[in-house]
Formats: sequence, structure tokens, C-alpha cells
Amino acid sequence: MATLKVSGMKSPDCAATISEVVKTVDGVEVVNVNYATGEVTYGPTECVDPALIEEMIKEAGYEPDDN
Repeated sequence: MATLKVSGMKSPDCAATISEVVKTVDGVEVVNVNYATGEVTYGPTECVDPALIEEMIKEAGYEPDDN
């Protein structure tokens, strides 16, 4: 599992949007989004390009943190 910090989530609706976007990436089987902590956890990571996850989140209107 990989964890990514994301800025701009303000509500459960934001978390749901990000979850739906990340689920569309080939290879992602599990997605957990916590808007209170700003964390997106997804996996498995073996077949998933993290840059693609970040790009999809940006296209949805949120900002992945570089940490």
C-alpha cells in the first residue's frame, strides 16, 4: 500500500471524488481516502504508476503534496 497526502479535501464528498478517480487507474484494487488527515492510501503498488495517480488527482481539482 502507498500513501499520498492531498491538499484541498474539505468534506466526505471530496474524499468520495478522489476515491472514484483513483479506482479508475489500472492495477488499483484498494483505495482509502481520509479527508480529515488528507491521506489517500491505495494498492497494490507493484503495478501502479504513482505519477499517474497524482495526475488523476490533479485533474479532479486537488493538489497532491510532494512530501
